[in-house]
Amino acid sequence: MELNLDLANASPVLTINYTEIEFWLVGCGGTGSWLAPSIVRLGRVLSSKGKKVKLYFVDPDHVEEANVLRQCFCDAEVGLNKAKTLALRYAIAWKMEVGAIAQPFDPAWVTPAYNTLALVTGCVDNAKARQSIAQILENNNHQFTPRTWYLDCGNSRRSGQVLLGSHLSTQPDDYRFDALGCFRLPAPTIQQPDLLIPQPEEIEDNSLSCEQLALLNSQSLSINQRVAAEAFDYLLQLTTGKLRRFATYFDLESGSGRSLYTTQASAIQAIHQSSN
Repeated sequence: MELNLDLANASPVLTINYTEIEFWLVGCGGTGSWLAPSIVRLGRVLSSKGKKVKLYFVDPDHVEEANVLRQCFCDAEVGLNKAKTLALRYAIAWKMEVGAIAQPFDPAWVTPAYNTLALVTGCVDNAKARQSIAQILENNNHQFTPRTWYLDCGNSRRSGQVLLGSHLSTQPDDYRFDALGCFRLPAPTIQQPDLLIPQPEEIEDNSLSCEQLALLNSQSLSINQRVAAEAFDYLLQLTTGKLRRFATYFDLESGSGRSLYTTQASAIQAIHQSSN
């Protein structure tokens, strides 16, 4: 079997030298509700190291009875807005200010200053929301190190993936690798274009029965926590300058997993796959 040396040859992902950092959690349901405490905890750590930290949770939905147990909510929270509930809970727990926005995400909200790093994590389950999040990358200039990064989390019943990127270009020359590290990566929606294709349950005039919808939406009790754990490690490694991968896929049924590492060849491969 040929030895894969991608990890050994991978470059660390480099961010701007920031004094302020913004964490945006878009979607506070299945995966987002489990990721929320980890993001606030990371914010607390960075704050203790002198960084100015801003935290925002975004979700227009309210907790339903069906959300209890699989998502990180309890019976007493049924009927409350998800973003506000999580923001209040973890702001108290970690003594951090957490902004809650009970509206659909608007990319115009993310406009980081020159010394600010914005990390937007999408835990949404539909193409329209992902398209909206991806628009934040339009402000990144190809000539400079990006100030905004998009981390996308997705899953099906027993499998999931975490994808990181900073640019919407499909031109290989726009992705810069040098001796210091990797300065930009293709957006999650470039790596996996089908993220922008509406699924049957997303279409308003779909003819699926209630039973069919239930089967499509049924998920393992553990899948969202696994996705959240992977996403948190991406954020942790990215903020400490140690991240050397940009896509991770895993399957709970088989226990298998694989990652794409930050090499020039892997980045170009991800771009080419999007055009096929």
